[in-house]
Amino acid sequence: MRNSILTRLGVVTLLASLAACADSNAPAATVSEAMLTADAASDAGQAAAMDVVQMTAGELDAGVPSGVAASQPGNSACTWSAGTGRFVCPTVTTPEGLALDRSFAYFAGGAAQQSYDAAATDSINFQWALAGSMSANGRTAWVNATRSSTVSGLAGKETQRSWSGSGARTDSALVQSDSRTRRTKVVASSVVNAVVFRLPRSTYPYPQSGTITHDVTLTSQFEGATGSNARTATRHVVVTFDGTRTAKMTVGTTSCTLDLVTRAVSCGQ
Repeated sequence: MRNSILTRLGVVTLLASLAACADSNAPAATVSEAMLTADAASDAGQAAAMDVVQMTAGELDAGVPSGVAASQPGNSACTWSAGTGRFVCPTVTTPEGLALDRSFAYFAGGAAQQSYDAAATDSINFQWALAGSMSANGRTAWVNATRSSTVSGLAGKETQRSWSGSGARTDSALVQSDSRTRRTKVVASSVVNAVVFRLPRSTYPYPQSGTITHDVTLTSQFEGATGSNARTATRHVVVTFDGTRTAKMTVGTTSCTLDLVTRAVSCGQ
């Protein structure tokens, strides 16, 4: 339940992000490079912020002490599968109608464990998949995302933890208003590289260091009374953490910032 609630926060924002991509500058018949850069920044920023949420949610689900409320016990609904060596959680249907599947596995020295042991468990691998569609206020978004991430440095007395992993997304959005239509499709791969949290999380809620990179391919199409236009572009996005609420972002050659609380992205010229 904790995981699904935290994921829902990310899903709601993701819908807003995809819709914003499709909605931006809707009256204009030309899809510009600046619009595509803004779309990539918004999409990658929202996804990175959601990854940070998932890092906390995963630890809560697995019952790993983090120094935050309700950090133990773990999600009792997740059951051990001897065949996979993983705890498999029931599929959750979010209030928006998306299907969330997730599982996790404890490891000590590379061997799977059937329970968390604060002295011996040195890493936990988390896998999740989110898929479906949702609509609101003339906007429709389709989401298909997968992620595999591992948190390490758990055994014994901890002062920090490190997350690494990778993921893939295929998201799209449709916005229709005043005889204008904008369609946006995002295909992205991402890498979480040594994202470190200090403990306790209640004192250090934001990643202290590390990066999340996104390689994003966007296709945007506008149709309206003034004409139509379609463009495809790629952007390499790097989100860098420094222990503060504001993470630095680069979108190609454009410098931006990401507020990890509001998830607002601000970019320079």
